[in-house]
Amino acid sequence: MMLRFLMRTGTIFRVLVEEDAGCWIISYTEPAAPLFIVCEQLWQFQKVPAPEAYIEVQTLKKTPAEQKRQALIQSLLDNPACIRDRALRCTLAGESAARHRTTSRRVLEAYYRFLATGRTSVPKAKKPLTRNEVFDWAIRTYYYSAKRFSLRTAYDMMILEKFMDEQGSVSEEKPTWEQFRHYFYRRGFHKAPQKTISREGLTRYQRDHRPTFGSVSAWRSQPGSYQMDATQADVYLVSRYDRSTVVGRPYIYMAVDTATQVIAGIYVGFSCDESAVMACLAQAAEDKVLFCRQHEIEITPELWPNCGLPSEIITDKGREFCGSRMEELCRCYGLEIQTLPPFRPDQKGIVEKAFDLLQNRYKPLLRGKGVIEEDAQERWAIDYRAQAVLDLEEFTQVIIHAVLYLNGGRLLSDGRTPAQRWLDAAPCMLEVPQNELYRKTLPRLSEKLRRKGFHINGFWYSPLDLEGLTLGGTYPLAYNPSDTGEVYLVSPDGQHRPCRLESGREAFMGLSFAESDMVRQAERLTKREHQAQAAEASAASLRAIRQIVKETAKEQSVPERQHGSNIRKNQKEEKEKLS
Repeated sequence: MMLRFLMRTGTIFRVLVEEDAGCWIISYTEPAAPLFIVCEQLWQFQKVPAPEAYIEVQTLKKTPAEQKRQALIQSLLDNPACIRDRALRCTLAGESAARHRTTSRRVLEAYYRFLATGRTSVPKAKKPLTRNEVFDWAIRTYYYSAKRFSLRTAYDMMILEKFMDEQGSVSEEKPTWEQFRHYFYRRGFHKAPQKTISREGLTRYQRDHRPTFGSVSAWRSQPGSYQMDATQADVYLVSRYDRSTVVGRPYIYMAVDTATQVIAGIYVGFSCDESAVMACLAQAAEDKVLFCRQHEIEITPELWPNCGLPSEIITDKGREFCGSRMEELCRCYGLEIQTLPPFRPDQKGIVEKAFDLLQNRYKPLLRGKGVIEEDAQERWAIDYRAQAVLDLEEFTQVIIHAVLYLNGGRLLSDGRTPAQRWLDAAPCMLEVPQNELYRKTLPRLSEKLRRKGFHINGFWYSPLDLEGLTLGGTYPLAYNPSDTGEVYLVSPDGQHRPCRLESGREAFMGLSFAESDMVRQAERLTKREHQAQAAEASAASLRAIRQIVKETAKEQSVPERQHGSNIRKNQKEEKEKLS
C-alpha cells in the first residue's frame, strides 16, 4: 500500500492499490467500500499531501481498546485480495464476527476506517469547556496543588492557558477576577476537604482537620490498654557527683491507661532506647508505694493504684518499641502491641496531653533553674544550661510529685480523678513477681568470659557461680545502667546469676555507668596532676643531688688504693670523731 492521497470536489481519497488499468481508492472523510478508478478518470483528481491527522495517527501508540478492535479485522488485513474481492471480504468478515461475537457490518466498518485513516474508530471530538468547567479545571489544577498557589495565581494561570493565543492576545471572552473568585466561594471550594488534602497532604488533614466525634477514653472501655510515648524534658540537669557539670536534658517515658487516664508508669533518665521502654513497663507493673519510697516519698496506694502488666500497648513506630527485647516480653506475658501510623500523634492523644500537663506542672516552679523557655532560639537569649541546679534523682522526685497530682488530684469531666476511675473499675491485671520482671527488662549484651571475668564499660565482673561456664565462651549478660554494681549472667533457662564487681571498685556501686565515667574521668585528671607533681619533685631532687656532687667534686683529691681492713679502721675513727 502506498501513502498517496487524491482530492476531488473537496473530498479526499486514499490510494490503496495501483494497477496498470487504474487504482483502488477509498474515501478518507467517509470510509466505505473501495472504488476502482480507471486511468482515463485520474485527470479528474488532484494529488494532495497526506492529512496531518493521518500522519499523527501513525506515530501514536495504540491503546488496548484499539488493539482489540484491530484484532477483529486482522484476517482481512493479512489478505490484500480483500481490497479487490468483495465476496472474499464479506466471507472473512463473517468468520471474524463469529469468533468475536459481533456483526459482519461492524467488522467491515472497522476495516474500511482502518484502510482510510489508520484507525479502527472515530476519535471523539473534544467538546469545548464551559466557563464553569474552566473554573473547575483552574482550581483543581493550580489551587488544589502541593505547590500551594494562591487563588489569584490560579486565575492568572487560567487566563494564560485558556484565554490567550500564541500571539499573546487575550480573548475578549475572558472572565474577570471577580467572577472567578465569586465562583470559588459560592461553590464552597474553600471548605472542601480536598483543599487541605491536596495542599497540605492526607496525613496533616487526618491529624489536624478531619472531623472528629466521640471521646478518646471511650476507645477502650476497660483498663489495661496503655498508650506509650517519650519526650525530652525542657530542663537541663547537673551531675549528682559534680554539680558544676551539666549533663544535659533527660528523657521521660510514660505509659497512660486509655480508659481511666491513669499515668501507669514512668521512666526518667538519659537513655532513649529499648531499655528505657522496658524500665517504664517494669515501673508500671510494680508496687507504687515501694517505688515512691525508694525516692524518699511516702504515699498511700489510693494515690497511685495501678499494678501489674497491661494487656495491650499502643504506640507509634519508634524503633525502641519494636526491638527484640519487646518481642520477647510480649511472647512471655501475652502482651499485644498496636502500632499507629507515623506522624499521627492524635491517635494517642491521651499520652500526648499527659506530657503537656506534666511539663506545665513543674516548669513554672523551675524557671531560672535550668528550664528552657520559648525564647531559647532568639538572639541574646539566656543560656539556660548555666542555670541548671537539679540532678537526675531530684528531677525524678519532681516528676513523681507531678504524676501523683495528675493521678489523684486532677478532676476529669465526670468529677472523678483518674485514680478513682481505676479503683471503680477494679481491673484484673497480670501480676508478675517484681524481681522476675525487673531482671527481664534489664538491657542485655554478650561478652566473652576471660580470666578476670566479664569486661563491661571499663569494669571487670566475676560470676559467683562458675557452673557450666567455659573460659573464652560468650554469654549473655543483663546489666542495670543506673547501678554499676548490678550485673547478671543470663543462663539458658532464663535464670539471672549475679556477678561481683572487681575488688577495689566498691566506691562505684550505686552509681550509674554515666556517673562512673565522670568519676573515672575526674580520677584521670587528678592522676595527671599528681604525676605532674611527682615529676616536678623528682626533677627537683635530682637537681639538688647533682648540685651537691658538683660542689664536692671541686675540693676532692684522688684517694689512694686502700685495703678493706684500712677502710674499716678509717670508718671506726670517723664514728669516734662524730660522736
